[in-house]
Amino acid sequence: MMESMIKLPDDMFKHQMLPYLTVYDIVKLDNACMNHKYRSQLLEKINGVILLGDKDKSMKALSFEWLGMRRINLINMDLSFDSSTPSRIENVYVDQFRYTQHVVMRGSITDDMAIFIISHCPCLLSIGISELRGYSLSYHQVTDHTLQSIAEHCTRLQSLNLEHCDQITDYSIISISLHCTGLQSLQLGGCKKITDASIISISTHCTGLYSLDLQQCLQITDVSIISISTYCTGLLSLNLQYCHQITDASIISISIYCTGLQSLDLLGCHHITDASTISISIHCTRLLSFNLVGRIQTTDSSIISISTHCTGLQSLNLWHCTQITNASIISISTHCTGLQSLNLVNCRKITDASIISISTYCTGLLSLNLEACYLITDASIILISTHCTGLQSLNLQSCRQITDASIISISTYCSELQSLNLDCCRQITDASIISISTHCFRLESLKLRGCDQITDAGIMPISENCTGLKRLNVFGTIITDASLIAIAKNCTGLQYLSSKACDRLSTDELRRYRFKSVSELRDVLLSIYPSLPI
Repeated sequence: MMESMIKLPDDMFKHQMLPYLTVYDIVKLDNACMNHKYRSQLLEKINGVILLGDKDKSMKALSFEWLGMRRINLINMDLSFDSSTPSRIENVYVDQFRYTQHVVMRGSITDDMAIFIISHCPCLLSIGISELRGYSLSYHQVTDHTLQSIAEHCTRLQSLNLEHCDQITDYSIISISLHCTGLQSLQLGGCKKITDASIISISTHCTGLYSLDLQQCLQITDVSIISISTYCTGLLSLNLQYCHQITDASIISISIYCTGLQSLDLLGCHHITDASTISISIHCTRLLSFNLVGRIQTTDSSIISISTHCTGLQSLNLWHCTQITNASIISISTHCTGLQSLNLVNCRKITDASIISISTYCTGLLSLNLEACYLITDASIILISTHCTGLQSLNLQSCRQITDASIISISTYCSELQSLNLDCCRQITDASIISISTHCFRLESLKLRGCDQITDAGIMPISENCTGLKRLNVFGTIITDASLIAIAKNCTGLQYLSSKACDRLSTDELRRYRFKSVSELRDVLLSIYPSLPI
């Protein structure tokens, strides 16, 4: 096998075979050939190869040292930074970056680290700076110096993600706008020093912008958004979460000039009224995703207008839109039959009539959130289960009329279910949880807070059959240590567990604890049961 691989022509080996492998595939291949007589020829063959790289897996600097020694180049590069990175990053083979087009930097990032990478990537099209799980956002030490380097070296830049880089100021964003005029996507969520000056400059120089995320940019006003609407008429996605100063003037201007808009997020924009929603519905008929979270003054008239004009809608979030009635949701269901995600948290006027209509017309529904919709009963949930069999996420928190009949039906027909929230559904018993464990093997998140009829009989089958479980809340249930031992043994990917207020657990440490990993859970259990085989 190795001999035939080595004899392949270089062009076929490097350009038709290797580019389809991941970095980890190459590492495995190298390790497998560690003592093979053809290893030296293999290393010669992979020298200079260009890999796509993996956008979903972050690599540490040590991996880049390995790649550098073998002169392997990456198009997509995802690098995680930690305390060991500075010395390691200086020793890598920097020419491996010359083909890199997309880079993501995560973790405890400093200007020096970021500038080193950026200055050696002459072909960059997209840059992302993100937190690494396990690091707090305070580890971001990126300042305007990094942005100045981006402006200087990356004039072909199309996408820039600076979420939570809260040291960034207008000075650097204006510089980016002047040098990177082909910018198409900009994410500035949490960059709280950014003002209208930045966004006005972006709008006038980067007119091809199609995606803009300004969530929690608290200084942004209507002046910015009206300028964006005037110059960036091809805008497809706009996120204005918690931009408290935005009013109808902005959204009406966006609707008139950016008629191709597909996604709009107005969570926490408290000055927005039905006038904005109706204008969006009339002009932006290709809208796919609409988030109106917290718009208490939103009424049926605006949602009915959305339903009749934006018939391609796929995602609608009406969390805490308390004035909405069945008229809105029935209209959505009959006109927007491709709906995939619906959030009705705290829409307390919604009854079974709405959900029955959704189940009848929106059979491709993937996510349904009915938290605190107190009028919902088994009648509608059973119909959801039999019609929307591809359902992946269901939230019934505080739907107090829901019984085992609903959950057993959901588990039977919706076997793709990944997330289920039954917090405060006090009529739910072990029968529901056993049924979930029997059918829903892909379950990743299960919330049972306050379900005081749940015992070991329900949780232990979950641990045995739903081994991919990542989040579990059993707060206030009547489980014993046996359940936690089973979870620790079988659910190795667990990332969060709340077992607070479970009075039948043996120790205060177990009863008061929120575990952030399965290893934490095991450590506590082993302190109680030293000989436990986990």
